[in-house]
Amino acid sequence: MRTILTATAFAILATRVASEDPHSEPCNGLGDIRLPDAEITTVESVDNPVEHCKLTGTIAREIGFSVWLPAEWNGAFIMGGGGGFVGSIQNQALGLNVLQRGYATAGTDTGHRNQGIDGSWALNNPERLVNYGHLAVHRVTAVSKHITERHYGVMPRRSYFAGCSNGGRQALMSAQRYPEDFDVILAGAPAHDFAGVAAAFLNVTRHMYPSMDDLSTPLLSAEDRQTLASAVLARCDAQDGLEDGILNDPRDCDFDPGDLDLAPAKIAAIRAVYDGPIAPDGRIHVGWPFGGEDAPGGWGGWLAGSGQQARNFPPSLAFGFGVEVMRHMVEHDPDWRYEGFDFSGFRHRFRTAAAALSATDPNLDAFRKKGGKLLIYHGWSDAALSALASIEYVEAVYAREESARDDVRLFLMPGVLHCAGGPGPWMVDLIEAAEQWDETGTAPDTLVAGFAEGGGARPLCAYPRRAAYIGGDGRNLSSFECR
Repeated sequence: MRTILTATAFAILATRVASEDPHSEPCNGLGDIRLPDAEITTVESVDNPVEHCKLTGTIAREIGFSVWLPAEWNGAFIMGGGGGFVGSIQNQALGLNVLQRGYATAGTDTGHRNQGIDGSWALNNPERLVNYGHLAVHRVTAVSKHITERHYGVMPRRSYFAGCSNGGRQALMSAQRYPEDFDVILAGAPAHDFAGVAAAFLNVTRHMYPSMDDLSTPLLSAEDRQTLASAVLARCDAQDGLEDGILNDPRDCDFDPGDLDLAPAKIAAIRAVYDGPIAPDGRIHVGWPFGGEDAPGGWGGWLAGSGQQARNFPPSLAFGFGVEVMRHMVEHDPDWRYEGFDFSGFRHRFRTAAAALSATDPNLDAFRKKGGKLLIYHGWSDAALSALASIEYVEAVYAREESARDDVRLFLMPGVLHCAGGPGPWMVDLIEAAEQWDETGTAPDTLVAGFAEGGGARPLCAYPRRAAYIGGDGRNLSSFECR
């Protein structure tokens, strides 16, 4: 966007009659804005959840976007991420009540339309892959900031990003590729290693559904997963001193799936989850930690499948995303099948797609130099994206530059599923954390996370420290200390 917007365009965007009151007419001529390589298609005045204007438009050929502009603006901007293959205008920041807090905010479809888990939009279309991978978020951010300026008369004083899952990948991509875009970035459960995630999904899926011609029943039944979950907790729940159905740090658990009374093929499927994909030329990606085996939103939906396949829906989310990525983004063959697929040289095979999709670069120098802050959070029981991958990325950042600990923080959430949910504490005011870090310059050592059911809270500790139970009520902050 920097190369597309001319000096004249900036002048047009900044022009505003001094006597205008942005509150006298809620949408204040937004439909009349003219932008290079962008078109505004709709402007509407909305009362819910607060009074605001919503503007929708298109950048270039097909990058759809929306901007939400509250009547009571706090002077800041936040870009919201999108999940899955996106394909519709999404803004995950709205779920953090940013409009109610007075933020101008925006979202995008990342340059294509699709429904559900369908990757066909990317078939032989590198432009769409690049837009989805990183460029759409950047361009929408630039355009949205200038629309915000046109509406309120000044540019946003601060800019944030908030996203989880694919939105977390977008977050890391922004820090790595476009370091000037945001001051604070919130990255939840990032799918940053697209190649590794695809390999892990396919590795598990080949065990759960050995034949793509028979997707009716997963190898691991719900009863098998319940047996597994019970055995894991029986072995490891009390290791942290608190028997509460939550593993404080699954890395401490020494459970062996081979001890279960299950068929060898089922044991192999379980090991495929915990071990991750391994090829003759080495490990491709980390496995999943213990946890979430029988939780709603855990293994049943993501990895094993429920055995109740809906029409026009994949048997598991891992099947859907893994197969669609390979068919339409890597192999460019809609008939590609995984039976007999050899994982040797997988990353080399994935290299072209990874160049657009993966956000694995630990070099955050430019982002940090301009004062950028990155907060990553990840649930330990996330069955979609392994928390071990977030640890691996943060360790790489720290190994490259030790001082990055001042600007990059990771918080791991015991018993929490993908982005949210599960028996663990996941209710965190992420926007407040971002604001305090931005305003004070002091990196957070702890976050307070509440339980969705039953009340209470626990501290989350900045990695590598973790909350150690020291006695008392397991839902009281004073019962834990960071060590």
